[in-house]
Amino acid sequence: MGSLVEKKVVIALSGGVDSSVAALLLKKEGYKVFGIHMINWDSQLNELEMDKECESLSKDREYAELIAQQLEIPFYVYNFTFEYWNYVFKPFISLLNKNLIGNPDILCNSAIKFGTLLSKVKRVFGPDVLLATGHYAKVISIENNVLLGTCSNEQKDQTYFLSKLTQFQLREIIFPLSEIDSKQKVREIAKENNFPNWNKRSSRGICFIGKRNFYSFISKYVDSKKGSIVDIENQKYLGQHQGLCYYSMNQRKGQLVSGQKEKYYVCGRDENNSTLFVCGESNRDKYLKKNYCVADNIHWIGTPPEIGRKILLKFKHTPRFISGTIKKINSKEVEISHESCFSTSPGQYIVFYSLDKKICLGSGIFKTS
Repeated sequence: MGSLVEKKVVIALSGGVDSSVAALLLKKEGYKVFGIHMINWDSQLNELEMDKECESLSKDREYAELIAQQLEIPFYVYNFTFEYWNYVFKPFISLLNKNLIGNPDILCNSAIKFGTLLSKVKRVFGPDVLLATGHYAKVISIENNVLLGTCSNEQKDQTYFLSKLTQFQLREIIFPLSEIDSKQKVREIAKENNFPNWNKRSSRGICFIGKRNFYSFISKYVDSKKGSIVDIENQKYLGQHQGLCYYSMNQRKGQLVSGQKEKYYVCGRDENNSTLFVCGESNRDKYLKKNYCVADNIHWIGTPPEIGRKILLKFKHTPRFISGTIKKINSKEVEISHESCFSTSPGQYIVFYSLDKKICLGSGIFKTS
């Protein structure tokens, strides 16, 4: 009589409540679970001065190890700072030096979490091991295709950040939180099981910046050129900016234009003379609402859609979908007409979805509108 093959899974333990509950659910399902904590950023090597982010990273590792001990699963720490620097941070800085604002979290997921880490655990734990994370997403199998599905919790769905994954990667992934319909439910499970991080705040923003000011951190790595801030409506000079790379379209910051009664939003730029154009709130729709876009660096998870297909879009990580229609498509670019909305900045990702909101079709990088 043959013995049953034990199902093995590695859970990426970030130290947060989501991955902790994901590990618990996997163990309850009968998996042989291994806990992995990744170190992707070394503040001692990569920064000019130390700050509270170092303490935060150390606390994350401490929480991850405590959860592994509580669940009685093996715990390992992998250092991927070299890979992260080369495959995520350097490309991000390269874009900023071209005055483009990328999305390092999308690159981190495709290149590090489900790239470098996935390859590593396959080598260490065997080719049959699967990789799990605490992402709010779903893996869906349709005939011979493995696709990225949205999760039950629309408010927390994270497929935007996973939109560069491939079918090869998705075949090796488990998302244990796919059917949990609220973050509150995750916290309740964690509290019921006495997890020390049950009420830990969710991380937000770019991972290596954390709570720090974007400009003060990034200015150490980019060569930016100061310039004028100009009201696009009347060409009035309003002040000076620190560099075009620090401002995204539709951005409103309190310090952007001081001493003005009306709120101002970034609506354009002239790279030749480093001018940042802004518009008052009364003209925001006129200058910032768009109904057409072009994206390049296209990645389709499954079969590419055809011209004329109606799809849904997201210009940022948000519960809101934008309806659109594919007008032109080739292996490099896609042109889409869509309902009028505030668009995004060159370098940012546009993510595509099926009309029923259930499948993430892929993504591209916003080029123009």
